[in-house]
Amino acid sequence: MATITAFPAITPTTSQIGILYNTKVFRSPLTGAIQTATREGARWQMQLMFNNLNESERSVMRGYLAFMNGQENRVEVGDHAYTGARGALGGTALVNGATQTGTQLITDGWPNSTVVLKAGDYFSFTNGTNKEFKMVTSDVTSDGSGNATINCSPEIHTSPADNASIETAAPVGTFYLAEPAVNWDNMPSQFGGVASPRSSFTVSLIEDIL
Repeated sequence: MATITAFPAITPTTSQIGILYNTKVFRSPLTGAIQTATREGARWQMQLMFNNLNESERSVMRGYLAFMNGQENRVEVGDHAYTGARGALGGTALVNGATQTGTQLITDGWPNSTVVLKAGDYFSFTNGTNKEFKMVTSDVTSDGSGNATINCSPEIHTSPADNASIETAAPVGTFYLAEPAVNWDNMPSQFGGVASPRSSFTVSLIEDIL
């Protein structure tokens, strides 16, 4: 069984993050007309680049990659460039109702009649095993009782329990290494006559969906 841990507290030099959608385009050979089929299975993917890490940080990264044991274990990580929600947030947001699927999540516990989340904000929840990382696709306004339906992407992979917490302060998802092999670049340079080795890492991750 996979072990899940938090990602090391090291900020990448640069990062790429995006969603891989499970879609297929069919083009008619006669008319050129296009039909698009969309299936479940959209997931996040990210690539994190760490340049010239010092001895302390590169040791942490080496240990993290060894812990991952190829693609066996899992890590919880979010978008390092995210500076926080643009919506007002507030209250204690919870999932409102079990067995939810698709790209809408019904929630409650928000402040009344407030734009609580805006398009591009992130949130996450625990689905019982993994944390699912979502992006809000349109502004979310709560009603007079603090209820709100969140349009999000990717779709809900496994329905969260009723009253599961909605995480907005530091949302993360559960990821695994995109490749089983791990490696890094070493630079055993000399600075001022003193050995000061550095290492650079590229970590590619894919969201683990159940």
